[in-house]
Amino acid sequence: MTNGVLKKKKLLTLNFFVSLTSSKVLPLDNKNKKKVFHFVLCSLNRTFAPMKHQNQYIIYNTIDLVALKARLCAKISCLLTIVFCLFTGCHDEVVPPYEPTPRAEAERTVIVYMAGDNSLGNSLEYNAIPVDTAEMAKGKSMIPENVNFIVFVDDLRHKPAIYELSRSRGMQLWKQYDEELCTTDSLTMLNVLREIEHYFPARHYGITFWSHASGWVPERTSTRMKTFGRDETNVSPTGKVEMEIPVLHDVLAHLPRFDYIFFDACFMQCIEVAYELRDVTDYMVGSPAEIPGPGAPYDKIIGALCTSDVKGIVRGYGSGYPGVYDGFFYSGVLLSCIDCSKLEELAEATGHFLTPFYMNRTEQSPTARNFQAYCYDVWASDRRHLTQFTCCFDMRTTMYNLLSEEDYAAWMELYDEAVPLYTYTDPPVGYTYPTWYAIFCDNPKLLTPRCYGGVSMFVPLNIYDGYGWNEDFRNTSWYKAAGWDKTGW
Repeated sequence: MTNGVLKKKKLLTLNFFVSLTSSKVLPLDNKNKKKVFHFVLCSLNRTFAPMKHQNQYIIYNTIDLVALKARLCAKISCLLTIVFCLFTGCHDEVVPPYEPTPRAEAERTVIVYMAGDNSLGNSLEYNAIPVDTAEMAKGKSMIPENVNFIVFVDDLRHKPAIYELSRSRGMQLWKQYDEELCTTDSLTMLNVLREIEHYFPARHYGITFWSHASGWVPERTSTRMKTFGRDETNVSPTGKVEMEIPVLHDVLAHLPRFDYIFFDACFMQCIEVAYELRDVTDYMVGSPAEIPGPGAPYDKIIGALCTSDVKGIVRGYGSGYPGVYDGFFYSGVLLSCIDCSKLEELAEATGHFLTPFYMNRTEQSPTARNFQAYCYDVWASDRRHLTQFTCCFDMRTTMYNLLSEEDYAAWMELYDEAVPLYTYTDPPVGYTYPTWYAIFCDNPKLLTPRCYGGVSMFVPLNIYDGYGWNEDFRNTSWYKAAGWDKTGW
């Protein structure tokens, strides 16, 4: 018997009673009816009693309260049914658990996929999940009636769950998983997203991926590169804890095309990722650099998420910075949106103008010293960081430094079509240059804001050979599309 639900038997003809909270079996005779009644009262008492661990309440966020409410209702219902049947002689079968049915087709289903089985979802250190879900709940009034807003949550402290947020009911638990999941496993992600698609069908879909990330670079067991996501629960069937971008593409290719993919994660707004995902989404939104720890201010962007307003997502996100969160100052954020339908033309133009500078892999190839970098200085005397990070350079600044004025103007026409909005935070008080929050960058500031473009691009360098970055770059779709395969790199 699962979850203590009695099936296909008349209660008074049963010879045994199964506990809701343990596998202990009691003979169901008159002697044990008192024990059953005592069990019911104790169960209710345990349910309502406050639980503490190391002087901290286990229940710590809005989602937990919603989940607790659902569990209380289910448990009380089962317990009262048992009491009623025991003391009235009821001969009816207990109603089986509720089975959800697909909703009527909505205009749009918005999905937030929170892969927080890592430092972002560890409540004993820092848990960004309750902060962001509380912001979502705060902005619920901006959810239209014909939009489904669905949040998948997995952190280090709880089993995964799916919640539905609506303007009328707030955040409601829709499904609680019985087992831990690896959120960066392709089959797990596909099953979760397919289930949401099945039960919340819509004419349009938008998705937010929330986690750690680091762009296109493949997972390395010896590095901290994260591609997209990181799951540290040791339940991955493949042994991997991160999801590489081609794998993410293959998952999304089995689902309806998305209006947008919004990465609330570091380093994902790179041309290599956007080009890889160009046939599964219309737009991509994110940052080419690190993002502030609190991430997006969801109460400011939830309306844009629900209407697929990608420029609104960028502007709303940017309006949250600079800002103070939990007593910590975050100086800024870099953001952009990419029109994926324009990327093939941009790739062709980029190859036409860029590859002549890198032909035959000569020592005269540009060194990239004047390019705007979004992480550690590749030429620093201490190069240990190269085992962890490859430099990601601002794409527009790179082309500005290399091309003639005429060629740059021609290339920019296509770039502005492909990247219709790119923003940075104005310098806070006391700052000379626009900046962004960064841990993995020695000098986080825009030295030439006039040619900032909001999208990063990998540039192969000889120094990368010993670290494998050039070899990894050859496996990207962008490598061939932009003509790098003709250069010898």
